[in-house]
Amino acid sequence: MKKEHFFIWMLMIFATLIGVYGQSLAYFVYEHINLKSPPVYYLTIFTVTSVILYLVIPLLTYLMIRVKKIDKKYSHIYILGFGMLGICVSMWSIFVCVMWWG
Repeated sequence: MKKEHFFIWMLMIFATLIGVYGQSLAYFVYEHINLKSPPVYYLTIFTVTSVILYLVIPLLTYLMIRVKKIDKKYSHIYILGFGMLGICVSMWSIFVCVMWWG
């Protein structure tokens, strides 16, 4: 049962890092990888990835609760808490991406 919790937490941390530091990651990828795309495309990829992960995490948690891999006592913490954090970080990363696109 600990593997499931660890997996959900790692997905959440990864989605948060990509969402919050997407701008820095876009510049990093642009400078260090020899692809000739503008950094706004990389930021868009990071933003979409972060939002998709935030949508998958509550769904994955619900499915794990249904299959009884996670106890029901964690359901409110995972679904509501991660949902609220996901909404805040996703709105921020979408705002930054829209501002980059002009």
